[in-house]
Amino acid sequence: LLLGRTIGRILYYIIPVRKDVALQNIKDNFPQLNNDQHVKILKNTYIHFGMVFSDFLRQKQLNKKKIDKTVNIDSKSINILKENEGCIIMTGHLGNWEYFLPIFGLNDIRFSIVAQKIKNSYLNKLFLKYRSFKNVEIIFKKEGREKMMKALDDKFHLGLASDQNAGKRGTIVKLLNIDISIPKGAAIFHLKSKKPIFIGYCVMNKNYNYDFFIESLDTSKIKGSKSEFVKSINSNFTSGLGEMIVKYPNQYFWFHRMKNKNDY
Repeated sequence: LLLGRTIGRILYYIIPVRKDVALQNIKDNFPQLNNDQHVKILKNTYIHFGMVFSDFLRQKQLNKKKIDKTVNIDSKSINILKENEGCIIMTGHLGNWEYFLPIFGLNDIRFSIVAQKIKNSYLNKLFLKYRSFKNVEIIFKKEGREKMMKALDDKFHLGLASDQNAGKRGTIVKLLNIDISIPKGAAIFHLKSKKPIFIGYCVMNKNYNYDFFIESLDTSKIKGSKSEFVKSINSNFTSGLGEMIVKYPNQYFWFHRMKNKNDY
């Protein structure tokens, strides 16, 4: 973790990748804070993801005993996952989403995660190595919805990071103080498969361990057309994600372009 914090500081001061984008996102979403507070959030975000990266590089060393010590998982969440085989799990780029893989895999829970393939083949193979666990399947976005539906049919939970900019193909919803476009995937899979939707997060606590939880997203009262249904699902998701970001502002991946490129 000390190495991770050091990496975060080096990136902040020396290799400021998308630093301007991240700072503008923080300013747009926390207009009530002053510049010093914005910069503090940004700096602590670099430090947080430095630690997350350090944990990622050593997560292949995890086993059931170590994951139980590292991650606090309430019994309710485990029961939800074991009682609802093959559900849809929405999450955002908050905390340590990579830890979903060992959490599920080492607890003997089937899990398929939808990931973006890295263009560099060497890095892609390296990341696949660290993401490989028993009971876990990696599905690349370009492999198609059919493979994702098959995962649900085979009683795998399907994990979707649903806060990335989906452009014209997405649904416009409010996240904190910004209108963003996010993927329709979770809602579409729910409509096709009738599988329940849950929302889960893995966030770092003050002891530098993690807290993991799963909650149900109630769709029973949502009415309207298909497009209205999808928008309601995504609005409910971003509303909860916004609450989590306010609670853990240093743990959100602010480096995504939340607005159109020309607006920065």
